[in-house]
Amino acid sequence: MFTDSHCHLDFPELQAQYPEILAAMRATGVLRALCICTTLEGFDAVHRLALDGAGAAPQLWATVGVHPDNEGVREPTVADLVERAALPQVIGIGETGLDYYRLGERTVADMAWQRERFRIHIRAARQTDLPL
Repeated sequence: MFTDSHCHLDFPELQAQYPEILAAMRATGVLRALCICTTLEGFDAVHRLALDGAGAAPQLWATVGVHPDNEGVREPTVADLVERAALPQVIGIGETGLDYYRLGERTVADMAWQRERFRIHIRAARQTDLPL
């Protein structure tokens, strides 16, 4: 039995293939998968996948978080993350971290907002005692 520790089954380009993806996972022995949330706006879709996959094969779980390089999305608060982390099938805080790969014209100093977002995720993980 295998576990996919980081997938994005909620992404629009995968939705049309969702049944086939689940079948392929089962056929190759991937019986558990962690659906990673990348925006608060998208959390409901990620969580719904996890709820629908509870007890199924593959069994799905979710995280709650905002990807470090997503701009122009709702900024999470500790309360936002903690509230959603208490829901069934949510087992972690993230996607999070520091992502300086796509700096473009920006400098590391310009990324202070990203460091603050990461701190918020860390605080939520500490409060919920969930993995970050």
